[in-house]
Amino acid sequence: MMRIYHLDAGRKFYGVPTIKGMIDTLSRSGFTHIQLYMSDNQGFRFALPDLTVKTAFGTYDLRPALGDGYSHGNSRPSGDGKYLTAADLDELIAYARSRGMDVIPGINMPGHMGTILQQFPHLRFPGSRSSLNMGNEEAVAFALELLRKHVNHFADRGCRYFLIGADEFANDLSETEPLIMGFDRIYKDGTMKMFVDFINRAIEVVCSRGMTPLAFNDGICYHDDDQTYGAVDNRVLVCYWINGWNGYSPASVRFLEEHGYGLINTDSRYYTGVGAENWQERQEKARTFNPHVFSGDTEVAHPAGAMLCTWSDRGDHDGHDDGRTVAAQLVPVMEAFGKAVAERE
Repeated sequence: MMRIYHLDAGRKFYGVPTIKGMIDTLSRSGFTHIQLYMSDNQGFRFALPDLTVKTAFGTYDLRPALGDGYSHGNSRPSGDGKYLTAADLDELIAYARSRGMDVIPGINMPGHMGTILQQFPHLRFPGSRSSLNMGNEEAVAFALELLRKHVNHFADRGCRYFLIGADEFANDLSETEPLIMGFDRIYKDGTMKMFVDFINRAIEVVCSRGMTPLAFNDGICYHDDDQTYGAVDNRVLVCYWINGWNGYSPASVRFLEEHGYGLINTDSRYYTGVGAENWQERQEKARTFNPHVFSGDTEVAHPAGAMLCTWSDRGDHDGHDDGRTVAAQLVPVMEAFGKAVAERE
């Protein structure tokens, strides 16, 4: 079973020494992977050696997008403008392997692309600041080439997995109609067909380099439906974080399992976050984690893995400390989660 720690290193900057310290804790706690999520609306924090994206529609320079994104509601960037370089990631990949772990890189699309799309607003989904217009051929070509560049970079370094995100598409549209989430909207208006087509093309980009894609669950077979708009390619490993609520209807665990998707237990009830004040409570909660019991309390006999997530929505909370404060607070949570998985695997 994969034991993954997910770090939101997009909204907040985490320095190389901080991440190495996390890897030390994770390794001795039995984790197999650290997933570095490097782009969101509040930041884009990985600099490829070549930051130009070239498509048939033109050339796009990503350099102005590096660093901090924008604040939105309670989500704020760290405010330091920092990012990791290719040399930094090479160092972290090597360090993780020396500790018996691997790095899973990730950038989110077609939602949570706000920092990048600030530079290319004509590629945005109508009415959304954060999400890609999947009905725009130029936008789709740009995003898939952006993904391809990152996948090629990490495949060349021996990484075996890549996170494409695929969650919470255009949730910022709910500012005008608060009860309507993005996926519920596009499921009802037919745009979900474009989403499924886009995600399948993204999955193929990852798989074409011999890597396995990961994605969060909420847009995969939304509403237990793989017929109306087609099925998402089940080569993707599904990080199942939420079973939904009134007005938001992601596919059930059982539906995905029966349709051949590998499932990683990413239960949001065990999330941790920057700026939290309940670290003791988080540690105690982590002790109760059961990798077989998913969101909605559905049991899965043979999950593909378990994932502990730290989200950095309040990226500025601890100041410009390169993530040291939150890393120190996370140590007992990581240890408790790792022990819980080992005991119940």
